[in-house]
Amino acid sequence: MKTVIYNVLREPLLHFLLLGTILYIIYSALQPQREKEQLKTLQQSHPVSISKEELSLNQKQYELLFDKNINIKEAVQKELYKKKVLLKAAEALKLTQNDPTIEKIVLQKMYAILNAKNKESEPSEVELEKFYKKHLKDYSKKESLSLFHIHIDKLTKEQVKRLYQLLQNTNPTELNLKKEQFSIDDLNKKFGKYFTQQLLIAPKGEWLDAIPSKNGSEFVYINDYTTTQAYPFEDVEERVYRDFKKARRKENLNKEFQRLYKLYPQQKE
Repeated sequence: MKTVIYNVLREPLLHFLLLGTILYIIYSALQPQREKEQLKTLQQSHPVSISKEELSLNQKQYELLFDKNINIKEAVQKELYKKKVLLKAAEALKLTQNDPTIEKIVLQKMYAILNAKNKESEPSEVELEKFYKKHLKDYSKKESLSLFHIHIDKLTKEQVKRLYQLLQNTNPTELNLKKEQFSIDDLNKKFGKYFTQQLLIAPKGEWLDAIPSKNGSEFVYINDYTTTQAYPFEDVEERVYRDFKKARRKENLNKEFQRLYKLYPQQKE
């Protein structure tokens, strides 16, 4: 028996597993402290400036993708500011260097840090029903929609992603877009049934990611819609759950950005 135990204790694989377990325990113990130090660093204030040349260069890059009649200066400035705030905060955390590839990774890391600050709990049935009643129009049968849209075609996935991110920083009126009214039949004829079906389950008041249509794709902002009867809660509960979680994440992220904007105020030239 002693010989067996002795041989087991001499087994290299056992040593490796024990070492791995010890390292994991140490890492798990240090991780909360590391997160506390990161959040403490994000309490320090640093001003942020955007030069006219930098704004002009970024604006030209986006104008190559957008219709020339769309005014995107305000949106570009907001996006630049948001990006600089995240990178300044990342620099304070010593996450970045002057490298575009690293900057892209760091921006993703910063979003992860901000999202991780707010641990999401599962919504209760009561919370979901309350959300459903508050947004009852979103869960009603739609008759017609008032919307803004931007047609895009022949763009790469990366370019579409960039435009979608840019649109999150503005509302359609700042882009000199024309508001249009469509019945469900009109939408089907002009854009196709798949496009229409996506709008029928989409919320109003925010830019939707690119939706395929008959002649390419469209970025859509639903301004309002007319409805008939509401769908029963039980029929749309899964949708309500997804929308609730999305709304909570968006609200928490906006709060984090508002806090960061105060720490990194934009310097006006």
